[in-house]
Amino acid sequence: EGVRTELLGDGMTRAPVVECVDLRQAAALKRWFEAPDRLPELQRTFSATSRFGQLLGVKVALAGRHAFVRFRCATGDAMGMNMVGKGVNTVLAEALETPALEGAELIGLSGNYCTDKKPAAVNWIEGRGKHVAAEAVIPAKAVREVLKAEPLRIARLNVAKNLLGSALAGSIGGFNAHASNLVTAVFLACGQDPAQNVESSQCIT
Repeated sequence: EGVRTELLGDGMTRAPVVECVDLRQAAALKRWFEAPDRLPELQRTFSATSRFGQLLGVKVALAGRHAFVRFRCATGDAMGMNMVGKGVNTVLAEALETPALEGAELIGLSGNYCTDKKPAAVNWIEGRGKHVAAEAVIPAKAVREVLKAEPLRIARLNVAKNLLGSALAGSIGGFNAHASNLVTAVFLACGQDPAQNVESSQCIT
């Protein structure tokens, strides 16, 4: 029957880092961005910068007076980092004009909480880009005749290696059988950035 796939989530992220005057202001920034009635306003500002990009949500993580504002955006068929970066920069420029945020400074359009091209628990838990699940049934006859292997032994090895072994290694999203090889091959064939295979190959097999 071939391979069946499902798109479970879709949202490219960018997380600028803002240095606030003090912890109190950083907490105020978090409340400001995460206020339930704030999103439509931020979406209008973001949408003015792109015909295709759309702001879906914002979450803020604090480390002392540093605020990491993680924007999640729909980018259509594009990977979309340029359109996301442009929209996020515009939203932040307007936000930092708010009197309560006077003195806060954007010090990096990416604060590594996105997280881009690095293994990260935040991507593993919340996703980044398109979250896809796939399944395929390979007949036992094909496994024996083509792969020269026994299906049950492969299943046992998958649990021992990809699940238990990866857990012992403290892997973040690496519970798989070399997914990065496949992802990188597809990215190269389609003209995409192969360095993005880091977060794109976080999966379980």
